[in-house]
Order: sequence, then structure tokens, then C-alpha cells
Amino acid sequence: MTVRRHFVHVYTTIRIKVAVDAENHRAAMQAADAVVFGDRHAVELSPVHTAVVDADYAEEVTEYLVDEADDPDFARSRNYGPDFMPARISNDRRAA
Repeated sequence: MTVRRHFVHVYTTIRIKVAVDAENHRAAMQAADAVVFGDRHAVELSPVHTAVVDADYAEEVTEYLVDEADDPDFARSRNYGPDFMPARISNDRRAA
């Protein structure tokens, strides 16, 4: 299987776009998790208002969006749940 570049948007309390090389979307999400939640957090959250005492990761992923680097039209982009399973997209366009 060919390794390709993927851009993984990890939706936690914050969104972090991570560039990883992987064989497929699942492997890309797992690689992004390793970067984001590894030994040291990949992004530092710095409070900019004096009233904010602290900011840190919630370490809860709610969704992934995986884009493939060689897909400028996003035809192979997919949404996944926190369990790496494809997100269910409803074709029902009626108002909720």
C-alpha cells in the first residue's frame, strides 16, 4: 500500500490541523492523535486575557476530518467519529 500525505483536522475543544503520512484515513487519524496527545502536547494554549487563569487540552476528540494532500477538490475527504468510524451523514434536508 502506498503512503500518502494526509491533513487531519482533530476536533477537540480546539481544532488542530496535523500533517501526517499514512496508508489510509484510519492510520492518519491514529498518527495525528500520537502527535496531538503524545508525551508533550504539540500546541501550547496561551491565555491572552488577564482573567484567564489556565488553558489546557480536554483530551476528548469529538470528530475527525481527513483530507488527502493530493486531492485539491476534496473528493476523498471524509468525516469520522471519535472511534475512527465514518460519520453518518443524513441526506434528509428537512429542517430539524
